[in-house]
Amino acid sequence: MQQARSPLDPRDVTVVAAMGVEARPVERRSPQLRMVRAGIGLAKLEERLLTTPVVLSVGLAGGLAADLVSGTVVIPSQVAREDGVLVACDPAWSEALERAARRLGYPTSTAPLLSAEALVTHAGRRLWAARGFAAVDMETAMLAGMVPRVAAVRVVLDTPSHEISPAWERPGRAALNPRHWREVWWILRASPLYCRRAARVVAAALADAAGHADGAE
Repeated sequence: MQQARSPLDPRDVTVVAAMGVEARPVERRSPQLRMVRAGIGLAKLEERLLTTPVVLSVGLAGGLAADLVSGTVVIPSQVAREDGVLVACDPAWSEALERAARRLGYPTSTAPLLSAEALVTHAGRRLWAARGFAAVDMETAMLAGMVPRVAAVRVVLDTPSHEISPAWERPGRAALNPRHWREVWWILRASPLYCRRAARVVAAALADAAGHADGAE
């Protein structure tokens, strides 16, 4: 009699990242995974590519909670759009990712993640932090409505005490504006570092998951 497949089977997984800087470290460390570069806010997503049981939303986030520092790994137990309705993330993958992040020694949060339509800044950060949200991206909660199971690894880039301009929703245009050049250098240093951190968490969780999958067959 064939045994049921493990809920942590890496063969079920597709990784979705918005930008190349988020996708490339995962592709290097976990080349066996299917990767979709979906664009900011899923602007470039082709839904046919999400014919998969599990999506891992991987990349950067903006910090909302005042006590989160840049580099914190957010592996949310729940995600929500701006209507505030919470959707549970996949417990098996979220737990595996959290274990991996903590084992790697990264500061880690499992508080809810907000997915907004635009960058959240200033008073908006305080508002959503007061509602219990740790960080904000522009993709994960939308993915949660498209596939059966979603988990996320989002690493905090900017924070309430170190904000970036909302203009970075369009990175190419923002980088050309001299007013943003001071931010450019910080983003160029921090973004690849934190994207590599997310990729390490995914790779470590996959290594653990591969053992579970082998044991279930």
